[in-house]
Amino acid sequence: MADTMQKDLVLSTNEFAYVLDETKGHVSCLVGPTKMSLSQSDTLVRFDEKNKRFIPCSYEQAKQLVKVVPENWYCILKNPIKDNKHPNPGVSNNLPDSVLVGKKINIRGPVAFALYPGQMAKVIRGHALRSNQYLLARVYEADEANANQGEIIDAEGNKVSATATNYVNGQILVIKGTEVSFYIPPTGIEVIPIENNVQLGYVREAVTLERLEYCILKDENGEKRYKHGPDVVFPEPTETFVTSPKGGYVFRAIELSPISGVYVKVIAEYTEGEKKFPIGTELFITGNDQMIYYPRPEHAIITYDGKIVHHAIAIPEGEGRYILNRLTGEIKTVKGPQMYLPDPRFEVVVKRKLTPRQCNLWYPGNAEVLKYNNNLSEKSVEKATKDINTELTAYMTVQSMADSLAYLETNANISRGTSYTKPRTITLDTKYDGVVTLDVWTGYAVNIISKDGTREIVCGPRTVMLDYDQTLEEVQLSTGKPKTTDNLIHTVFLRHENNKVSDIIDVETKDFVKCSIRVSYCVDFLADYKDKWFNIDNYVKYLTDRQRSLMKREAKKYTIEEFYQNYVDIIRDIAIDKINSDKESIEKIGRFFKENGMLVYDCEVLDSEIESQIFDHQRNMVEQALQLTDAEKTVEVTEKLSEAERKQNELNNLRLIHKMELQREEAVRKLEIQNEINRKKEAETVAEKQAEKDMQTLLDEIKTAELARKQKDADLQLAIKRAEAEIEKAKKQAYADTVVKIMSAVSPDLVAALTSKANTEMVAALEHAVAPYAIATEDQGVADVVARLTKGLPIEEAISQLVQK
Repeated sequence: MADTMQKDLVLSTNEFAYVLDETKGHVSCLVGPTKMSLSQSDTLVRFDEKNKRFIPCSYEQAKQLVKVVPENWYCILKNPIKDNKHPNPGVSNNLPDSVLVGKKINIRGPVAFALYPGQMAKVIRGHALRSNQYLLARVYEADEANANQGEIIDAEGNKVSATATNYVNGQILVIKGTEVSFYIPPTGIEVIPIENNVQLGYVREAVTLERLEYCILKDENGEKRYKHGPDVVFPEPTETFVTSPKGGYVFRAIELSPISGVYVKVIAEYTEGEKKFPIGTELFITGNDQMIYYPRPEHAIITYDGKIVHHAIAIPEGEGRYILNRLTGEIKTVKGPQMYLPDPRFEVVVKRKLTPRQCNLWYPGNAEVLKYNNNLSEKSVEKATKDINTELTAYMTVQSMADSLAYLETNANISRGTSYTKPRTITLDTKYDGVVTLDVWTGYAVNIISKDGTREIVCGPRTVMLDYDQTLEEVQLSTGKPKTTDNLIHTVFLRHENNKVSDIIDVETKDFVKCSIRVSYCVDFLADYKDKWFNIDNYVKYLTDRQRSLMKREAKKYTIEEFYQNYVDIIRDIAIDKINSDKESIEKIGRFFKENGMLVYDCEVLDSEIESQIFDHQRNMVEQALQLTDAEKTVEVTEKLSEAERKQNELNNLRLIHKMELQREEAVRKLEIQNEINRKKEAETVAEKQAEKDMQTLLDEIKTAELARKQKDADLQLAIKRAEAEIEKAKKQAYADTVVKIMSAVSPDLVAALTSKANTEMVAALEHAVAPYAIATEDQGVADVVARLTKGLPIEEAISQLVQK
């Protein structure tokens, strides 16, 4: 830096630099063209506009270009000098005392000037506006703005004087392109950049609306303003455009038709023509009211599932829909063909859920219907009616309005092609969405019952659409042959024409012969008794039981042969009540049941088990006759054979008697011999028993003698032991007495002599034992070794005496 400061500072035209005098702290502005030799106390500096400080810099960084403001441009100068003075070129300029710190002025071009130390300037192009553009400006110094309104150029390019306006600090101005084509703000007014970002520019685009387009402007006080096209819309200073999440400010109007509409709620009272709409009023606007709908600030659009436009539902021929009145709860049935547009203020389209039993009865064998109704929960059935008693409070907020309008922008556009296209084609899949519909086939009937008690019997072929409170009456049909209630068929369809019922009837004739007959009844239900058709829930069981009872009673009047010859006519006459049929005022002859209007007009006897029984009986009779003839022919032979057999039997009997006599005699002899043998065996047995008894007595005596001998031996042994004990005791006493005598006879001298002899022998033994040890020690004798070893022992004294000797 020191080398740099020694150089000369050379500035060309349009250049200037700041020099700091480090001794005084003054910063001077050197404006070219000029040359200056820098001293040791001079430092080149540069003004940092962000930190508002002077910072040292290099030679090249110190050079700055003067601010050049071209024509139709302007410069915003901060901290100007009084009377708008600028540094003089070619000299060093000190900062004058008349600087206006904190003040800001606008300078129009063309002009070029250097900046005093601490000044800041921004050069901006003049704002050229098209008719659909505008500027936002802010008044920051009202007095200056009122005094320097200057001149502006109108939309035709003419300079006009601005009208006198009393500006207020902070006031926001809208400079419209329809009024001003070129604008340079005077001192006291600044143009606000877009989103306060100079990089984005200053000129804003107004909203250009075509036909069927509109935009919404929201004021700071919450009021909204709707503008319809064709028009160019400029916001007021306090207004902003409502923007959709996808961007943009233009929305399309809603195209309505007689079969579409929008549901709105009045959130601000207003008057249209002579009609007044108070707050809270709900309106359903359709194409009959207005074909094109523009939202207005007094309306809040009520949406369902995010949908704004409500469309009519197509109800084809033979179908219908259930419509619920939200206010009264009444459900009505609307039948096609028509395009029905429900009024969402009062009407809701509902679905009817059938129970699994109803599905099986009303649509037998249709698994698809059962699956659909099982998946149809009660919540989904009443989805449209769950908020009937709940007041709608979620009105259109700023965000919800934006979302709704974004939906309109993307989905409610009127887009129609200019070239020929095929007619629009739609597919109606309303199989399960509409009214419960049943197809009643030819020859069948159903009984429709309402909850108020009324009923209607409908005969096919016909398609029936049930109201929401209507159901079908169930009938039961017995099955099997013969008919029983073990396996019932449940249905709602009654076969009232050309119905056939088969059965097996077990009867018993007068001669107690049982037989079974298979019959088939032809049954009709008379139209005159239509209201009684469903009075009996199981007409099959009722019919068969009655017919069985009558036929069993009739069969009891005939034998099996009589019954077999005419059983077809008998059964048929009873089945159709041929005798009494003419007395009934009915269209056909037959057995009539007043209970439910049922008529059995024919009976077909298919087959029976009587034929087989008769055939079996005849065959048995022939067989018996043949057997009788054979029996007569064989009687004579049998008699002769019998006589011969008798004689033969007599001979056989005599031979047998003789043989039996012989056998008896032999048996008697054998019995006598056996008795004799038995007597001998008994005598032997008695002798053996007596011998055993005698032996037992002898054994007892021997045992007694043996015990006596043993007792004598024991007594002898005891006596011997006692004698030996006495002898031993005597010996011990004698020994003790002898010892006492001996001890008393021993004198002290004898004791000393004995003791001395014993000690001598003992010492000799010790000497012999320790001799090897004494030899090993070499310096000790045997006596010394013995005396040392016996030290402290009882024989120590005796050893000492012997050693001394």
